[in-house]
Amino acid sequence: GDLVGLAARALGGGGGGKPDLAQGGGTDASAVDSALRAVEQRVAQTS
Repeated sequence: GDLVGLAARALGGGGGGKPDLAQGGGTDASAVDSALRAVEQRVAQTS
């Protein structure tokens, strides 16, 4: 849920859920690249 929430916030929305099932959404489709970079950075930090 944390990664979905992170990406959704970058898109101007929100999201979250359980660790194995989450959903989210946002209103700023132009921020998709930024949202993906944020998720990549978070995953890299936890590896």
